[in-house]
Amino acid sequence: MTSSLEQLATRYGEAWNTHDVDRIMALHTTDTVFRLHLNAAPEVVGADAVRSAFGGLLALFPDIVFRTETETFGNDFLVNQTRITATLATPMPFGELVAQPNGRPMTFTGVDVITVVDGLVQRKETYLDIGAAQQLGLLGKVAV
Repeated sequence: MTSSLEQLATRYGEAWNTHDVDRIMALHTTDTVFRLHLNAAPEVVGADAVRSAFGGLLALFPDIVFRTETETFGNDFLVNQTRITATLATPMPFGELVAQPNGRPMTFTGVDVITVVDGLVQRKETYLDIGAAQQLGLLGKVAV
């Protein structure tokens, strides 16, 4: 099982780095769930809603690059720690706050906890380090 999870992790990382939402979503189940653990963001449920969320993230950060630092595999899950570099291209709302683009690339760490069902991503829980909020000018203003 680990070999197939390793292959999925490689394909998934490549898909994200191409910024191709169709390619990313081809690796998700139809009942997929996504949760970005930042500012109490809600779960996004279902392939259409997740596709929209991912498209929105890629529009906010059109130059985003993920570099895998570590990966851990279980029977039906993988944990991927990545170094993320991205430049905010458009204003990004955080509830009542809005992060404004400043033209400077940000670099921070992210961790994905991914549940796999039948070889596809069923659930993606994403955690970002506090450096993301700090670089967006939201440190002390946003619940991380």
